[in-house]
Amino acid sequence: MESAGMRGRRMRGSRVAASLARHAIAGIVPGDHVCASFGSDEEHQAIVGCYARQALRRDARLLYLLHCSDDVTIRRCLEDAGIDVEAGIALGQIELRPLEHSGDTFDPEAMLAAMQAYRRAALRDGYSAVCATAEMSWALTRPDEIDAVVRYEREVAGVFATADVAGLCQYDRRRFAPGVLERLVSVHEFQVCTTATLTTTARRRLTISEHGDGVIALSGALDIDGSSFLAARLGELEGPGDLVVLTAGLGFIDISGCRALMRAAEQLDDGRRLLLPDASAPLLRVLHLCGWLEHSRLVLA
Repeated sequence: MESAGMRGRRMRGSRVAASLARHAIAGIVPGDHVCASFGSDEEHQAIVGCYARQALRRDARLLYLLHCSDDVTIRRCLEDAGIDVEAGIALGQIELRPLEHSGDTFDPEAMLAAMQAYRRAALRDGYSAVCATAEMSWALTRPDEIDAVVRYEREVAGVFATADVAGLCQYDRRRFAPGVLERLVSVHEFQVCTTATLTTTARRRLTISEHGDGVIALSGALDIDGSSFLAARLGELEGPGDLVVLTAGLGFIDISGCRALMRAAEQLDDGRRLLLPDASAPLLRVLHLCGWLEHSRLVLA
């Protein structure tokens, strides 16, 4: 029998996992083809809710393709995220559709054509973009055609690159064999992996890791391509304490990347500061050139 203390710890752990998952999804924009792998229902619900809110906020049409979840569960998930689902469906801005593949074989070209047609219809209806998300458990119903699914995942990125389509592929790690999951994840340039205590987001050249204690770690390259995404991520980190960002793993940073960090510092609530305890040499060099080393909201250890 679960004690009150154990139940309390489990609930706190679930809240932390959901919070981390929401942060990891923040900043997705049309043009992004994202793979999100998760390991719990709490993480899944947080990912779906955050993605849907972002889509509706930018006046995009949301297409949710269900496979292992039922309609009632996803409606409740969206409602918990503060979305008026019935109004969205009535307006045609939200569509929940079962994902089924007919025929003896999986046809990537037919799937791509259907996505293009859906995109054109949404733009004709006056929406700014399409934000689609699919439960990729459907791939497990065709174990002999994983090669075709991998090809589809690779080729559909060209549809999203039109900059008026975003795609979020949902991979539940509890359902996929590690080897199969690794192959499917690898074809995405934007990968999100959430766990109960750590999220890792790899968006092309920039990787962002967030721990349960709120510490952010950056690695790779922070340039104009990743600066807007980082700014959106840091903007989600609210709280009473200082914002800690580890940058020792950055091998490159340009002025746009530094500006994203400084913008995050300036938008913190009164009394909060941006701490860079292990500022990388490239970061220190650009901060010095821009005259930002002495900023009142910035602390270099």
